[in-house]
Amino acid sequence: MDNPPGHPAAPSHPCELPPIYSEEGALKEKDPEEIVQPAVFVLHGRFVYAETAAGEADSEPLYQLSRAIHAQGRSTLTIDFDRLDYRVRTAASGEPAVSKREKELYRIEARLPFTTTFEVRLVPRTRKALDEVQIAKSPMFHHGYRALKVLSEAQQNALERQGKKPKKGEYYFVLKEDGKDTWLWTDPDGVQVASQVCSTPGGDKEVEYKLRVMVPLTRRTLDGLVAMWCSWMWHLHNKASVPKKTWEDRQKKDIATTSDSEERRALSVKLHSGRNHPPET
Repeated sequence: MDNPPGHPAAPSHPCELPPIYSEEGALKEKDPEEIVQPAVFVLHGRFVYAETAAGEADSEPLYQLSRAIHAQGRSTLTIDFDRLDYRVRTAASGEPAVSKREKELYRIEARLPFTTTFEVRLVPRTRKALDEVQIAKSPMFHHGYRALKVLSEAQQNALERQGKKPKKGEYYFVLKEDGKDTWLWTDPDGVQVASQVCSTPGGDKEVEYKLRVMVPLTRRTLDGLVAMWCSWMWHLHNKASVPKKTWEDRQKKDIATTSDSEERRALSVKLHSGRNHPPET
């Protein structure tokens, strides 16, 4: 079967990832255009792991967050997102030892759901990441949300010097709800790239958050996709944590509004009556 347009050929094993460890002395900047094969990613606390063939999280995380998304209150406004790169080196004892390095990728910024404009942003912290990304509602007559491309001021100025105008509305992915706790991520060509699932295999107290990537992606795009997934989960968590108004709350508001209107009307009548009937001298 032909691979979807815009994506490299799929591997023989759909969950096969490159070796997590680099050889000794080879811990260098990973090529952002390297092709990474489809895999399933699992969020546990502050860390994102690849799922093994047995359906369990690998022993070493691939990404880390500065804060655990689902432990945050509504006062948190930013969370940092890093990739973890590993290598095996020879210790002084002659035994192999694993070392890791944190690669800064994005800062996730969120506006809280009780503000007038919904917005989640990914701000790059390295040139090897995607440009700034804003997740916002799709335009009128379109469903879901879009991960929009946001040009920096420098990029806009460069286009202006070339006599070009920035394109508006370009996006990386479309997010659409596909049943309870499931979201589908598709690219601009309509190719389904990933599926986001939240399940409770062990009851309500044991929640699993997974992202199933279905097509090969460049490392730059995959890093961005995983960061967008984390930002979207954060938004959903914030949205769910907003206290919902009960019927009693709405009734109290209606009563207060009615009472306030009656007071203003009575005051208006009193003032109007005073103007029509000046006091006797």
